[in-house]
Amino acid sequence: MNPTLSDNILICGYFLIWIVTFVVYHWKFHNVDAGTTIIGSYFLYAFFSIITLNNPIFFLDYYDFKPLTLFPFIYLYIMLMIALSPTIYHHYHPVDKLVPLNTKLLYILSVALIISAVVMLPEVLMNFQDGIIKLITDTDAGKDAYSEQLEEASDSGGVATNVLSIFFNACSEIAIFMWFYFMTMRKKNLWLIFGLLICIVVAILQPIMLGQRGPVMYTVMTLLLAYTLFRRFLSKSINRIVNIAGIIGAILVIVPISAITVSRFSTMKQSTVTDYINWYIGQGNIYFNNYGLDNNGIRYGDRTFNLIKRLIDPNASINFMDRRAYFHNLLINDDVFTTFVGDFTIDFGPVVAFLIFVVFNLLVLRGIQTKNKEMKVHQILLLYFTMCICMQGGMTLFPFSDTANLKMACFLMLYLYLYLYERLIKKYPKRIYIVKQKSKKFPKINISVKK
Repeated sequence: MNPTLSDNILICGYFLIWIVTFVVYHWKFHNVDAGTTIIGSYFLYAFFSIITLNNPIFFLDYYDFKPLTLFPFIYLYIMLMIALSPTIYHHYHPVDKLVPLNTKLLYILSVALIISAVVMLPEVLMNFQDGIIKLITDTDAGKDAYSEQLEEASDSGGVATNVLSIFFNACSEIAIFMWFYFMTMRKKNLWLIFGLLICIVVAILQPIMLGQRGPVMYTVMTLLLAYTLFRRFLSKSINRIVNIAGIIGAILVIVPISAITVSRFSTMKQSTVTDYINWYIGQGNIYFNNYGLDNNGIRYGDRTFNLIKRLIDPNASINFMDRRAYFHNLLINDDVFTTFVGDFTIDFGPVVAFLIFVVFNLLVLRGIQTKNKEMKVHQILLLYFTMCICMQGGMTLFPFSDTANLKMACFLMLYLYLYLYERLIKKYPKRIYIVKQKSKKFPKINISVKK
């Protein structure tokens, strides 16, 4: 059916409420930070939802848009604001100093990621020249590469075969975090910074060669998010370099992503590529409104906590194709976007999802409270994790679902280590002495205990 006046009033109202939120967010503190990026993206998605809603091609039976109602938008806004509460707290309690932590683990983890990227780099470069030329000159190249990935998806989720690749992908967001963190230090380790930059380049190039836009989009979003989070701790010269490099990098990424998009949708006779770009960006709000609170059943955590469920339930799906076949009773599944909020409501129902959001973000708020306008490394890591969820999942789905549960596990383990290390130093200030060696590359920590 075509959108009614009521539908347009509701979707325009949802768009306006995010503009008001953006203005109120900057009313007292005018500084541009990560919250600016996230909230700005939300009203951008709402704008594309208006365009999508009024495009008649998307009211065919395949897309199955239904009339909009008020309460799902209220629920979605409240849930997004709950998820944004740590970001809002950080905005209204700005810090002036990021307290560095002298621990070898961050250096060891960085070196391990760099080694993984270097091992993967030859294969990426071998496929890059042929792949990028095909994407630009052959309109079917991106679609063919993506189709091959779908054919292989039915066999995915089983035994891990490439340990380095799994480790690298599980820590990709952490690599971006450490890249910016090391650039905030007074004595910068240029080799580590350059090596982590290689990790980021590999994380962008690898999915392009497979005809995938999602991982590239997530990486670009995370880079923008991390920069706006760390920019106040970076020197003016580094800020200038990052800005120039970001503009050049964005232009270079747009070319293959545009080629993949044209390849994927150019054969659609009923609409243009522009129509599908609008739908791709704007569908999440509409599908959540239609199905997010009532989808004819739930998945019992099968997507958001898939790896955990597979440990306790032998019937848990091993990949998205298996899930769609098993939960065939659902009106929609993860083949369309419902935002990360929709992923949780479809997995657990609106009541349990609300409780999960409230409890988790209350714990985060407690964990990021600062003193003397100083923030510890484990605190900014926790804040960064919540921001990644909000930024990456605001348009699509929960970004750490399925095998990406490994990313959550890596974040959790790193956070616990940094938190406990900080507590140890704080609890025994007179017994633990941290001595830096002369080596500029890898500061060594000697710990002596008084008897």
